[in-house]
Amino acid sequence: MPRPDEREESRHQMLDELARVLEAAGFPHGIAKVYAALTLAEGEGLSTSELIEELGISKASVSNAMQFLIGTNLAERYRVRGSREAHYRIVKGVWGDVLNRKFTAVSSIRDVTERALDVAKSPEARKRLEDMHEVYAFFEKEFKDVMRRWNERQSKRSNERR
Repeated sequence: MPRPDEREESRHQMLDELARVLEAAGFPHGIAKVYAALTLAEGEGLSTSELIEELGISKASVSNAMQFLIGTNLAERYRVRGSREAHYRIVKGVWGDVLNRKFTAVSSIRDVTERALDVAKSPEARKRLEDMHEVYAFFEKEFKDVMRRWNERQSKRSNERR
């Protein structure tokens, strides 16, 4: 059985790894670290002071990260009886919506490249736009199919729980 300090070191390594993956997916560094800490919280969530202590960041950094995470519906603030401090937790079941928003951006890019093809004059510009349009049109269709299957799966799981 690992010693407590070994478990804590493993937990910190996993927090750093999760934060790196979130950064690679587009999260700013500080927000990725806060989200990773909330994801790995042993209980329901973490308080502002717990985030400051665990991550070695300022209260302003926690506040900025939480503004983003709450604004994007990835986290929420909650109250703990007897505490004056803010506590934060992950909002469950939102990743499908997050990915759907990303997929919607793909559709927007495909649409813009399609319209840009109507105004592009040079063969070089048209070729670049055609390449871009082809990729985004392909992924737009694939993502729609993926989201349809995801929604069917979630609906089925929801019905099974009833």
